[in-house]
Amino acid sequence: MAIKGLGNGLSTYESIKITREAERHDDAAKGVKNPSTKRDEVSVSEDARLMNVAMETIRNTPETRADKVARLKAMVQGGSYEPNASAIAEKMVDEDLELLA
Repeated sequence: MAIKGLGNGLSTYESIKITREAERHDDAAKGVKNPSTKRDEVSVSEDARLMNVAMETIRNTPETRADKVARLKAMVQGGSYEPNASAIAEKMVDEDLELLA
């Protein structure tokens, strides 16, 4: 059984080939020199670049400040460490208020 009158009589490969040739012709008419070398491009915003610099700085910064820890440890062991409870409480409240703002 033969079905006539459907499609354009071209194979899928031939249809794709014709479409690509037409696209090349259109690109040439638009002044695209070599359409086969078109590549995807990625554009990174300035904010993203700054975020990347910040993240690298964080990664390269030590978790603890060894000099401050050593100084406070010596003060505690020597009995001269006297924390200011009022200043600590004020700082804690200030930080909480910043989170609510």
